[in-house]
Amino acid sequence: MISAATLALEVLLTRLLSVSLWYHFAYLVVSTALFGFGFAGVWLSIRREPARIPAGLYVAAAASCAPAFLAGYLLYLVIPFEPFSLARDPMQWLYLPLSYLAVSLPFFASGACISALLTRWASQVHRLYLFDLAGAAAGSILVIALLPVVGGEGSVSVVASLAALGACALTWGERRRLAISQAALAVFLLLISPWFGRWFPLRISSNKIFGPVLRDTKRNLHTSWNTISRVDLIRTPLGRGHERRDILIDAGTALTRLAHPRRPVESLGPGGGDEDFFYSLLKRPSVLVVGSGGGREVLMALRNGAARVTAVEINPAINELVTGSQADFVGRIFSHPRVMLYTDEARSFLLRSDRRYDLIHCPHTISNAALASGALSLAENHLLTSEAFDDYLAHLSRSGILLITRPEAQLARLFVTARRALERAGYGDARRYLLAWRSPSDGSSFYGGFALVLKEVGEESLDRFLALLERLKLEPLYVPGLVEKEPYARLLESPHPEKLGIGRAAILEPATDDRPFFNQRVRFSEIGWKELLYVFGAGRSGRMALEDAPVAEAVLLWLLVQSIIIAAAFIIFPLWMFKRRSFGGEGILSTMSAFFALGMAYIWVEIGYIQRFTLYLGRPVVVFAVVLGTLLLFSGIGSGLSRRMGLGQKPVVASLLAALVALGCGVVALPLCRLTLAWSVEARVAVAVALVAPAGFFMGVPFPSLVTRLERTLPERIPWAWAINAFATVVGSIGAVVGGMAWGFSSVMFFGVVFYLLTALASWLMPAS
Repeated sequence: MISAATLALEVLLTRLLSVSLWYHFAYLVVSTALFGFGFAGVWLSIRREPARIPAGLYVAAAASCAPAFLAGYLLYLVIPFEPFSLARDPMQWLYLPLSYLAVSLPFFASGACISALLTRWASQVHRLYLFDLAGAAAGSILVIALLPVVGGEGSVSVVASLAALGACALTWGERRRLAISQAALAVFLLLISPWFGRWFPLRISSNKIFGPVLRDTKRNLHTSWNTISRVDLIRTPLGRGHERRDILIDAGTALTRLAHPRRPVESLGPGGGDEDFFYSLLKRPSVLVVGSGGGREVLMALRNGAARVTAVEINPAINELVTGSQADFVGRIFSHPRVMLYTDEARSFLLRSDRRYDLIHCPHTISNAALASGALSLAENHLLTSEAFDDYLAHLSRSGILLITRPEAQLARLFVTARRALERAGYGDARRYLLAWRSPSDGSSFYGGFALVLKEVGEESLDRFLALLERLKLEPLYVPGLVEKEPYARLLESPHPEKLGIGRAAILEPATDDRPFFNQRVRFSEIGWKELLYVFGAGRSGRMALEDAPVAEAVLLWLLVQSIIIAAAFIIFPLWMFKRRSFGGEGILSTMSAFFALGMAYIWVEIGYIQRFTLYLGRPVVVFAVVLGTLLLFSGIGSGLSRRMGLGQKPVVASLLAALVALGCGVVALPLCRLTLAWSVEARVAVAVALVAPAGFFMGVPFPSLVTRLERTLPERIPWAWAINAFATVVGSIGAVVGGMAWGFSSVMFFGVVFYLLTALASWLMPAS
């Protein structure tokens, strides 16, 4: 239960801090906090007798878990950490490590408990690891169920209650009174969970301008949580009895406005906006809205006479609002006979559909499968990859239109992506098909429009479009034959547009499903102090910084360097203690390498698998539960059965088998997923489980085999080995994301297999006696 609570808390903190700060910095804080596992192992390893673990030690560690869970969260609330102000406010350099320490507390406590148990009962490591991983699998499912019921803050109380319950079970035979007090604490925390968020509300960064609005009960009409986001419904009075309602995602990271027709839809004529123009080129079109949100694009399609509107929104909390409590406010457009609403990931939905559309509308949205990776989610976007454009073209009618709104700074990469897709589809010269416009600004504006029109647009219609843009005070950037501003004209004329340098937009190559980081605009090698200072000094303009600066790249580089330094320091420090106590130096390097490589291998393969099944399974909740839950559960089963299979003392063979099966399942997954993509969600889940389970089973065997080897040679090094494995997992998770952005996730999975081979080599070099 402590393992379940710990993994649930890890996912939960990532969700909470994504709301409190920004998802980039949530990743920074949570990843650093996970070093708490390693610190616990280091602490145990430098004790005078690290191989001797008295019962009182693991009992105390277990009993401290629930208080540490609560203390870590409550301490974080009172630390005014503002990441975008690091370059402007010197005090933030004090608040940053304090935030690390606060959030590390729970992981230090649970890490000390698990490490102590593994050291005390190393001979039963295969069983302990079974329950550890099975608990972690349960925790990955638990957080999915908790968030919609008790919210983000309330889930902290429930997870702490679970930790207390685990401590009760663990201490019952040793300290009966302590066990009873833990049981009472568990009941108390469970009972107060519905009110926990009201008493201890999450602190919202002052860089998020909507913080005061969210705390105003007169304007914040509704709050709900799920594993994708926190959703708030905000009302804004407009005077004369009118009001506007907006859905805020993660306290302002994104916003979608509710449609609000004041008359029946059938009595409304076409609107006069820039996007409405493209409906005038079509007659009773069939429309697909990708990321329907609050319904404004759905209403636009109905007003312009769409014969059928298919709306796809990934976030179930948004769909529940627009079809439930806000149905009347949005004019019940989602129950209109010409509208069909689906809760799904849009690319996955499109890949399973054989329908063609006259217009595919993609409004600017962060709705994507990024949260499937839990703490590793850094803005993957499968809606704007090279393969996505191929799918859009394949699902457009002969005169179809693809309409996308994005920040203007990203239009250049859209042009290159669209040009290459048109060339692959045999359309020839892309200059005839593309249009772009933006809100006028001295620099890059937030709003940019992009259209790919497969039919020939007459000069009269283009003149009408330019007149419309002028009336709306929008600036045309590219209109075939009439307005061809730089750099867009060059991007369509150059034989190698990907190599052109366009201001700060250094990356113009199309994103791919294997490297779905469309928002990445700067290569890691091009980030210097100037970019770091810009990111960490963005202040209250933090929202715009997310669109116009290499925030994720800067945070990742910062985190990778910081993690390597921390890991190296705390791995090497116990070696000095070993030398002083004459524990022996034989096998130090091979032991360290084996456990480090194993931690890297597991997390790299895990991330590769999650990415591989994202489009196949669609909804992030399903991906997270199926892939991560299956991998952890079957790893536990593999550990439990390792001795029966004769692998309990053969880490070399176990590591080689893990490499072989992980690679085999990953390779087989590609054609099998394509073949079964049109199957029902239940059938696809079964296929995913069948592919992930064998890999998970064999990936769970090397760790207990290595611990058994160590228990027979140098048992005092077991806590240190646990620490190394924990450090490697944290460094590996960061490295895997950097690798995914640089080389693609297929390479990440391949290198995960290579790390298993390195584990086998290091295990072979470890002393056998």
